[in-house]
Amino acid sequence: RTPVIMFVLTLFASALVQTPLIARRVTSPRQAASMMTPEDVSAVQADALAKIQGSFTLAPRDFADSMGCATWASGDRSGEMVGFAGEPKIGWVTKAITRGPGPSCFGELTAWVAPSFDIPHLYQVVEVNADSSITLTMDYIARYDLAADGGYLNEYYMSQAAWQQQVGASVPGITLAAARPDVYMRTILSPMCLSLTFPPGSAGAVQAAIGQQVDQWISWWQGAAEVNRMKRGGLFARDTRCHRLRFQSHADRLKAAGCDPSTAEVVAQGLVGPGDEQYVGGFS
Repeated sequence: RTPVIMFVLTLFASALVQTPLIARRVTSPRQAASMMTPEDVSAVQADALAKIQGSFTLAPRDFADSMGCATWASGDRSGEMVGFAGEPKIGWVTKAITRGPGPSCFGELTAWVAPSFDIPHLYQVVEVNADSSITLTMDYIARYDLAADGGYLNEYYMSQAAWQQQVGASVPGITLAAARPDVYMRTILSPMCLSLTFPPGSAGAVQAAIGQQVDQWISWWQGAAEVNRMKRGGLFARDTRCHRLRFQSHADRLKAAGCDPSTAEVVAQGLVGPGDEQYVGGFS
């Protein structure tokens, strides 16, 4: 009997040792709750927008509603967007989210600076992937050729290198995003654009990085002076070209996802905002 008893005890002890290993493979309710949902993305965007609204007078505009894309659906995609004007400093702010199958979604918050000022535009995209990982893309879209303006490069871009490293090390498992922006967005985004994929459950780190980027952008407005009239024309022309490229990028992305082509173009136009829609329709 003794060998039998010892064998049973050995099996029991082995089970006790192995149980924690098995348990660690099972997602706990708390871990599941930390997965980022489309609603979480909207909430994070709302917090970032509130920071901007706390520093600038933004007036809601019904442009997206007039275009019929304040809320929209096509194929297995749906979304909503809101827009604000904040002249004379902020030309247009867009907060938008596109929902896909399962947990996947694509949220964008942009603050487009008016041509009276040359501070970079604010650009943020949060994408929840099918595996619940989170791709965060953040940039300050340049207003000048960075290779030709070393002062602008140092002030707004090289100064952010250390912070970018901190974001990249904020949680274990962060990697460079595998998917590159399309050629249209690569033309617009700066060389310092940060695009990282966070592991599932990193919503807190993503929200912190977004808040830090907005805070930095707002801080640049302290004491900002208007540019002279000669520069404004160049800034306006550059911004107009960027809007045309943004339109094409958004339209192509939605069409590739199976959206009706006409719906995709209307949504893209809504994201670009008023004042430039006369340019985007003929761009191809």
